[in-house]
Amino acid sequence: MRKAIGLYTYGQRFSINIQEHSNNRMTQQLTVLSELPEQFYDFEVSEILQIFPTPTLIHLEGKTGRPLFVSILLHGNEFSGLKTIQALLKKYADGLPRPIYLFIGNVTAAASGERVVPGQTDFNRCWPGTDMGSSDETKMMQQVVDIVTATPLFSAIDLHNNSGFNPHYACITSVTQENYHIAAMFNHIGMVFRSPKGVSTMAFDGICPAATLECGRPGDEAGINHALELLDALLHMQHLPQRSVGSHDLQLVQSFATLKISPLVSFDFNLEAKTDITFDENFERKNFTEFSPKDVFAYTTVERPLSITNQQGNDVTDDIIHIEDGKIYLKHNLMPAMITVDKSIVRQDCLCYLLVDYQF
Repeated sequence: MRKAIGLYTYGQRFSINIQEHSNNRMTQQLTVLSELPEQFYDFEVSEILQIFPTPTLIHLEGKTGRPLFVSILLHGNEFSGLKTIQALLKKYADGLPRPIYLFIGNVTAAASGERVVPGQTDFNRCWPGTDMGSSDETKMMQQVVDIVTATPLFSAIDLHNNSGFNPHYACITSVTQENYHIAAMFNHIGMVFRSPKGVSTMAFDGICPAATLECGRPGDEAGINHALELLDALLHMQHLPQRSVGSHDLQLVQSFATLKISPLVSFDFNLEAKTDITFDENFERKNFTEFSPKDVFAYTTVERPLSITNQQGNDVTDDIIHIEDGKIYLKHNLMPAMITVDKSIVRQDCLCYLLVDYQF
């Protein structure tokens, strides 16, 4: 049986009914446990509210060492993290090599298979360091950080999925030797980003090594296995390697800009569509493929279909693209990543990020 060791409530008490809102916003409550529920290893994400009716932080004892912090389901439709941690904890059901803090995030959105429920705050934009104002969600994430950092952490790993075709890769917000090693342990490509603010990994900058693992599409078995192997390795390491990572072991790229489609602009991933901007139907397969200034990026019938901001939040649209005869070109060699063709996610977040090689 699970044992609750604390309950932190912000605003009014949370309701399991995912359709209930208060002032068009869902209030949040954090439950803190010291044991896993009996059903933990085998439940499906659609059943999550039966096991975890609220966002939950679980502290699990281990044999020795500083705790590993793992966060999952900050976006409700990205469930590979749940599958990964279920497999990991089942493997060590008789005793963990090191302690783990497990944070199970947006259970409401997870139950309905959505990134976020309409009216909610994005659970990966409201961690300490966010530029959002104070809210139930920012207070809850601050509480999580306060609890897990009361004693030193070994590292913090946030598990995510992409909605489009991408390689598996780690994202880091601070290029330290330890973070570099974590990225290289996951795959041969890693990304440095400093925007958007308020993500989980960024909240642990300066506290412990931290990375976001992008595990391909939700349910991708290879991505789940990659993440499982990395977490398993972190459970057994006394410390992260101090030697330098060879350039052949990790290609490190940097998020240079965020590309959004202007709110009033219609779009489609079909060149025959009668919309303001159209992309090739295989556009998402351009992830981590460099566009040159000669390559057509998209087609448009309007003057300003895209909005592009740099890592500081400044508009750099005119510095990045130009339009000629209804064709959109990039002015520089840039590489898109995290392209999504899910129109709701494009509207909620962005179309993609534009990358350049990281300059040390």
